[in-house]
Amino acid sequence: MQGTIDRLSEELSKRYFVYLESLLVELVAEGGALEFQCGFALRSDHKLRTCRYGVPAGEWATDAERDIIAAAVFEELEHFIDEAIAEQLQDAN
Repeated sequence: MQGTIDRLSEELSKRYFVYLESLLVELVAEGGALEFQCGFALRSDHKLRTCRYGVPAGEWATDAERDIIAAAVFEELEHFIDEAIAEQLQDAN
């Protein structure tokens, strides 16, 4: 699963290269549950923004399910980044 997370992180970083100063996605597994701890900073304000996405145990038994969950988390993270960029652009105007 780490390979999928690394690949999706790289793709997201490349897509938002102009806007992102840093991006971090860490996977934590505790008691059978998965938690994605995410953080990013925009170049425009250097402010660290964080979010967490949890997946209960039993919802990710196969590699395919884990990949689908990782893709969904990155889609949510992308929306969060888009919102932060839009907020910065609105404040600039």
